[in-house]
Amino acid sequence: MSMGIDSLPAIRQTLKRVQETYYLDYDWPNLVIDRDEDLIAGERFYTFNSDVNFDRIFAAWVRDGDMWIKMDYGIDPEHYNSSDPDLLQNEPVPTRWSYYEDNQFEVWPTPSQAGRMRFRCVKALPPLVADTDTCILDPNLLILTVAAEMLARSRSEDAQLKLSLANNHYQRLKGRLQKTRMFEMGKTPYASTKPRNWTIRVPRK
Repeated sequence: MSMGIDSLPAIRQTLKRVQETYYLDYDWPNLVIDRDEDLIAGERFYTFNSDVNFDRIFAAWVRDGDMWIKMDYGIDPEHYNSSDPDLLQNEPVPTRWSYYEDNQFEVWPTPSQAGRMRFRCVKALPPLVADTDTCILDPNLLILTVAAEMLARSRSEDAQLKLSLANNHYQRLKGRLQKTRMFEMGKTPYASTKPRNWTIRVPRK
């Protein structure tokens, strides 16, 4: 009993690491979400919704009247030449967006009226530390992988079997989810809609 209790911190840490590894390894269709951000008149900088993983945004739209308009990614100096927020220049609806600093993003032109913007992304990974935390990936996948690691450390003959079960289960999950990927009419699958000039940012600690 005491040996089991003493091993709990290591098990928790391994579960956390394994979930993070699988989360980053694949764009899970069942975790793709849409999250709206309210735009404020005269405001160019905003903070991402807590559910938004800003490293894995596929696309962004802005509401223009009764229609959603696709926004382009990237704000360069030439854009400020035509509408400069530092000179209090603005337009009714922004057409571009870009990462800013930390957990923020910028829109251009600065909106002259309240509005709404929508991001499509992989949902941010919640913590898996406390006993009350819930994993968002398949629990059997995590348990099999952690079991394989722990058995390998103890040089158990079952380690390879558990690892094989984990790998097979992972491939089955991906195969099943790939059949249900979301499509837009006339568009390519969401996984290929990352903004132009896309660069992967290092996740915040």
